[in-house]
Amino acid sequence: MDFEEQQDLTFLEEALPLMQDYLLSEELYWAVSRGVYRLTPGNILLATKRLGQTHPAEASNYLQAVEDVKRKWRVAWERKAARETTSRLRLWSQYLSDVKFAPNTSLPAYANEARQRTILQLLKNEVPDLPEWAQLDQLDAALRRQVGDGEFIWLEIFRSAFAPHEFWFLYVKH
Repeated sequence: MDFEEQQDLTFLEEALPLMQDYLLSEELYWAVSRGVYRLTPGNILLATKRLGQTHPAEASNYLQAVEDVKRKWRVAWERKAARETTSRLRLWSQYLSDVKFAPNTSLPAYANEARQRTILQLLKNEVPDLPEWAQLDQLDAALRRQVGDGEFIWLEIFRSAFAPHEFWFLYVKH
């Protein structure tokens, strides 16, 4: 099992039992003991999406558990998703600003930084009516001017989970 695949599995195993407490707390980024990532709606969505490619049966179970919690705590989930959107949009905007001023040092990190943009796309489905999406559209337009169409930048096993028309920023050359 690849390191990233194991990270997703470990993260979900540890994060899901904490979700109710997390959603009812004021914390946006909740620590998970062995996980590399913090518990957030976006990290949950990304991990379940990627795990669906590597371990479909387990991903289905986790996805059902997530849906159950979301259904029970819908308002809290949407509030956290909105706060996470604002936070990740700020980080993504800062990264793109850095790329503009220092492309030789910033572009090699793009595959890792594209995680922020991917999570934003997943969050957009959770809270589609936020005014922040207009800023993301502007950032996307600027990014499209800097990069060209290319190959999938993450592990090949994840490709089918991220369609090029929706996740175009994962199919770039720079």
